[in-house]
Amino acid sequence: MWDASARTVTCLACADGATDGESGANAQPLDSPAAPSPLERGKPGASAEREYERRRDVRAQRARNKLGRLGGIYLALSSEPQSQVAWARGSAGEKLLGEALERMHDEEQVVVLHDRRIPQTRANIDHIAVTRCGAVWAIDAKNYQGKVHRIDKGGWFTTDERLYVGRRDCTKLITTMAKQTEAIRSALGEPMITEFDLETRAALCFVNAEWSLFAKPMLLNGVWVGWGQALRERLAAPGHLDADHLTLLARRIADVLPPA
Repeated sequence: MWDASARTVTCLACADGATDGESGANAQPLDSPAAPSPLERGKPGASAEREYERRRDVRAQRARNKLGRLGGIYLALSSEPQSQVAWARGSAGEKLLGEALERMHDEEQVVVLHDRRIPQTRANIDHIAVTRCGAVWAIDAKNYQGKVHRIDKGGWFTTDERLYVGRRDCTKLITTMAKQTEAIRSALGEPMITEFDLETRAALCFVNAEWSLFAKPMLLNGVWVGWGQALRERLAAPGHLDADHLTLLARRIADVLPPA
C-alpha cells in the first residue's frame, strides 16, 4: 500500500492487520491476505544461451542427416559459424555483467531484473536496474573485442558522432536503446513515474572491450556508454527511494516485462 501523503510503503499484511473497529478481548483481526509471490527476477543471458543451443543442435542434426556417421567427425573438426558463436559470446557477456549487478542487489543498493522480454516483439532487455536515486536503467551488455571510441563523421559545420569498437561501427546499438527505455516507461505508467519522481535511462556496457588509458564513460544521443565498474558507481548513487520502493517498482516492471 502506497501512502502518497506520507510517502511510505506498507505491506498489505500489516495494513490489513487492523481490527473491524472493535477493541479489547472481543476484537477480531481481519484475515491477512496471502503473501505476495516471490519477485521473478530472471536469469542473466538465459535467452541468448537458449538461442545458441538451438542453433548448435540444428547444425548438428543437419550434419548427421547429410553425412550420417561422419557427421560427428565433421562437427568435431570444423569451427562453429560466427553467427552461432555470437550468441554464446553474448550470453557470456550478460552473465559476467549480471554477476556484478547481483552483488549490488544483494547489498540492497539496487533491485535488478535480468533478461526481460518486450511483449509483442522479439526484443529483450539484458538487465533492468531500479536505483535509489529514482533512475530506472535499461542496460545492454556487449561482449565485444577492440577499443571503444567515438568518431565524428560530420563536416565542418555538422556533427555526426558515431560509436566504434575497433574498426566496427556500432552506432546502431545506441539507436536500439530507445525501444528498451520506452518499454520500461510503459510498464511503470506515467502516474507511478510522476508519483515517485522517476526517470528512465539507457546504458550500453562493454564487458571485455579495450579503453584508452584516460578514457571516461561517454554519452551518445542520451545513452551512457562505458564499462562495468563505472556503471556500478553510477547505479550506486544515493537518493530518495528505500528498499521497499525499489521492490514495489521492480515488481510492477516484472509483471509487464516477463523473463525472456
